[in-house]
Amino acid sequence: MNMLITFLALCMLAAVLFTLWGVVWGLSFRQKIKPQLALVQSLKTTLHLQGHGDVPLEPGVLLNSLWEHLPKADCQSGECGGCKLKLRQGQVTWIREPQAQVDRSCEILACSCEAVVGQSLVCEALPS
Repeated sequence: MNMLITFLALCMLAAVLFTLWGVVWGLSFRQKIKPQLALVQSLKTTLHLQGHGDVPLEPGVLLNSLWEHLPKADCQSGECGGCKLKLRQGQVTWIREPQAQVDRSCEILACSCEAVVGQSLVCEALPS
């Protein structure tokens, strides 16, 4: 019986030591990733649609975020031009070649572009 109590006490002591080790390791890991988290937060991307204000940015193409603001965006593949925007500020990455006519120097299609991380985008909806 004494052996059983001793064994259980040693198991509990080991559990406490492993828990303390995990807490210390977790705190040291947190300190290592803190600068990376600050960098990611400083690279926050924002989207402002003139006439509608700031729009929460969803992952993927800009149309994911602007769907309710662009009722003429039907095709979702760059053909109809219903999601055409004038890019006032910021940069985007084209993920597909548009079929609709677009002046790529100042216009984008929300279904064919993604925001560049860390950019503040300011756009204006254009008639299709």
